[in-house]
Amino acid sequence: MRALFVYFGPFDVNSGIQAYHFGNELTDLGWEVIVAGKGDPARAKAVGEPRFECISHDDLSARVEAMRRDPQETIAIGWTPREPVRQMTMEAVRRLDCPYVIHLEDNEELLIESATGRSLAELQRLPLRQQDSVAPPDLIHPTRHREFLDGAAGISVITEELNEFNRAGRPHAVVRPGIDLERFRPDLEPHPRADIGLAEEDFALVYHGTMHYANQHEMLSLYLAVKLLQRRGRRVRLVRIGHSEFGGPDPRAFRALGDGVIELGPIPWREIPAYLGVADACVQPGPPDDFNRYRLPSKLPEFLAMGRPVILPHCNIGNDLTHGENALLLEQGNAMEIVVRIEELLADREPAARLGAGARRFAETQLSWRRNAEGLAEFLRRSAAAGRPVGSAA
Repeated sequence: MRALFVYFGPFDVNSGIQAYHFGNELTDLGWEVIVAGKGDPARAKAVGEPRFECISHDDLSARVEAMRRDPQETIAIGWTPREPVRQMTMEAVRRLDCPYVIHLEDNEELLIESATGRSLAELQRLPLRQQDSVAPPDLIHPTRHREFLDGAAGISVITEELNEFNRAGRPHAVVRPGIDLERFRPDLEPHPRADIGLAEEDFALVYHGTMHYANQHEMLSLYLAVKLLQRRGRRVRLVRIGHSEFGGPDPRAFRALGDGVIELGPIPWREIPAYLGVADACVQPGPPDDFNRYRLPSKLPEFLAMGRPVILPHCNIGNDLTHGENALLLEQGNAMEIVVRIEELLADREPAARLGAGARRFAETQLSWRRNAEGLAEFLRRSAAAGRPVGSAA
């Protein structure tokens, strides 16, 4: 059976790494897998050696034509309902006459509202031509994304909460990412602390990932927590890896709080585990709000697998973790609560070690790429057998 993934971004960012692993696992399960991503397909080699076919969005049309000449049972997977993915997926579905599923990993409606400063209902009241120009090209179309979801043979979701956007009640399955337990492990040789400006006595927090308009307010709470701890005489340092794409007034606040933050910028993904090895703890800031409860940040499986204490919101994967056993959970997610959680770790290193060991056990038992890929494969087979809903347009 053939699976055609239409993925929205480059091959070597966090979501692309998930598509990479699912592509490899499905290939090992006997599937023919093609993943179409943004930009140079060779970027997948930053993650590893793909055992599936990687192509760019620019090459998708020609590849679909070749697939038409080699007919076999095919299902297309639109990786998010964002507008470029919708357009490419629907064109492939039309030409291949095959069903499709859509993979959800974010509250896409909140993202477009945050990007435009307008409610989705307000955007939907605009004429379609105006919606085409007002909506950011890399996010959902205010109206057409719902038609796309309603016409799917199935909806895969990274958290159960995302099924709330499955308003047509299409069959759905929770498809979580896994983690490479050999690449991310507690006994990994860490990057030399001195090379990045850390003293041995510093309590290091390492955070990697893009900071952007949707999460910068919660990142600000992490920066503020670190500053408050430093004001209390605690030798806590934050090491930041990744791009920063600010919006609104927050850049001034970050400049005021960021003088003690070690900003490393983008780091190749293969080097991330060694930097995480520097961490005494990992923090995913944020409250259990309409942004965080629907998503599962790709860095969280990595944090857990590294066997370090993890502080995270009590939502998404946090719903399956136990406070004080394998994580420290945030109920409010503000700076003061982060301060309290970090001071708990600073007060007694023995519970901190226990939390790290519990985090690793959770990763080993719940975040297997093979097991999660087997669940995805079964869902894709069922969706392909069911076909497109009656009345759906291709």
